[in-house]
Amino acid sequence: MKIVKVIHGFPPDYMAGSEVYSYHLVKALRSQGEDVSVFTSVENAFDPEYKVYDECYQNIPVRRVNKFRRDYQYQHKFYDSQMDGLFKAYLEELKPDLVHFGHLSHLSTQLIPIAKQKYGLPIVFTIHDFWMFCVKGQLINQDGKICQSPSVDRCLACSPYHPTKSEVEKTLQHMQSVIDWVDIFLSPSHTLRDFYLKQGVPEEKVVYSKYGFDTRKINYRPKTYTQQSKIKFGFMGRIIPTKGIRVLIDAFKNIDATLNIYGQIGQEKRFLQFDNIHFKGGYDNHSIQSVLANIDVLIVPSLWYENSPLVIQEAFLAGIPVITSNLGGMKELVNDGINGYLFEVGNAQSLQNVVLQITANPVMLNSLTVSKQEVIDIQEDAQFVRQIYHQVKNQ
Repeated sequence: MKIVKVIHGFPPDYMAGSEVYSYHLVKALRSQGEDVSVFTSVENAFDPEYKVYDECYQNIPVRRVNKFRRDYQYQHKFYDSQMDGLFKAYLEELKPDLVHFGHLSHLSTQLIPIAKQKYGLPIVFTIHDFWMFCVKGQLINQDGKICQSPSVDRCLACSPYHPTKSEVEKTLQHMQSVIDWVDIFLSPSHTLRDFYLKQGVPEEKVVYSKYGFDTRKINYRPKTYTQQSKIKFGFMGRIIPTKGIRVLIDAFKNIDATLNIYGQIGQEKRFLQFDNIHFKGGYDNHSIQSVLANIDVLIVPSLWYENSPLVIQEAFLAGIPVITSNLGGMKELVNDGINGYLFEVGNAQSLQNVVLQITANPVMLNSLTVSKQEVIDIQEDAQFVRQIYHQVKNQ
């Protein structure tokens, strides 16, 4: 089957969770005989806007469209007629059997109706966050609190792009129509699936489908601790407010516990004043094994629901327990006292209490059971996705 995978960014230019997962899925699908190509965006300020780059990355055909003036008005977050035209030309050229969308940010929401209405193609959509309902993608309002559901007034107050009320109304209606064109949504978490159902998406259209991983690249090495063990706590990922970085720092400052932070440092350099907190810099997907080797307990303190955090499951593949917020997709993966520990979301004292319990009694980690069997392999994932492809194609 000839398939176009659409995602807002793709390696090696973008290495966040959805982009890395998309890469591994495409690679696995191609290894199973599917003819998959990628349509994506890239940001290059030195080339003209909308310049097209055709390349082969790791034997995957990729078409990248340059879009470096990122969404400078509210409407540009959702509509882009020039991107629409380039996508039409791509579909005309490839003549695919199906389009699998992953994210439309930095692209255009019109890509779905174009594929469905104009070309009659089956549409599969993997949900990576709340972007189809929330311009920020994370359901976090302007006060940093969790938004329960989108509405015209909430979105109007929250958007950083200062839209008019009519613009918000039009966009919410438009996004609902875009959602209606999708044949099947794949949701890696029950949290996201339940949210889509609450927004009125029919139950039969939203299928729970766990992320798959290249399980061969991470060695399973669970550790045994003594009462004298010095536990190395770690954080891996984007160092941004919604990932709970302030909660993390507040929990560790002025206590006798070591925290290693792996991620690109921006304004958070002000946290370098603490001797027990070490910023190790960024890492790429190829160095995950070496990063995990320097962590005994991973901490994921996000303030938003998350989807199904890849980093938690990568830790499980290495036999590493996880401390995480008692919320959303994080809570789905971590069973308190079984494969890790939960703390109250946004509460630094709650997190600190767990950390201090472990440092005072490291052997408590030996009672946890962290199994790599909780994580599915990307080849198994690809087989399930192929079944979905054939299902929607034959509808």
